[in-house]
Amino acid sequence: QVDNVSHKDITWEQRKLIELTSVFTDGDWIEAKDQSDSGIRLVQTGNVGTTEYLDKINNAKWISEDTFQTLKCKEIYEGDILISRLPEPAGRACIMPNLGTKMITAVDCTIVRTNENNDSKFLVQYLSTPSYFKIVNTFLGGGTRQRISRNNLAEIIVPTPCNIAEQAKIGAYFSQLDHLITLHQREF
Repeated sequence: QVDNVSHKDITWEQRKLIELTSVFTDGDWIEAKDQSDSGIRLVQTGNVGTTEYLDKINNAKWISEDTFQTLKCKEIYEGDILISRLPEPAGRACIMPNLGTKMITAVDCTIVRTNENNDSKFLVQYLSTPSYFKIVNTFLGGGTRQRISRNNLAEIIVPTPCNIAEQAKIGAYFSQLDHLITLHQREF
């Protein structure tokens, strides 16, 4: 039971994931020969946890500025959402922190930048729900390496408060809850 909160004035709508974004594209195809010892950080699917970025600095991959220019890579920014299209689980998403360097991501990650009417923390919280993962699992395809296509991801319906301030409150609340759960788990 929630006290002193009126929910009857909050309108929700069903929107396709792609309708909530200003950027919705895949990362870059980077082969081993394209990698270097330093330069621009290559964020991989293994760095994408469910609602959290997993640094794994000992396994960090890089490309040079020249390779970035030659391959016309798409730079990702602090606050962008990365969605891993590969298991485990497919569809997991996190918000990119500032790593103190230019960043790109691999082809099996979808880069999502919410538009001005949508809150990224709210969206990432939705992208961690059991109902969302159930939908993702219905789309998994592709031989030995199961994945969800970017086109199928784009079509997933997201129940969204029309008011961005309401989205921000919900996103912040569940982000804080995630943080507290993580701290509690580390105690044991």
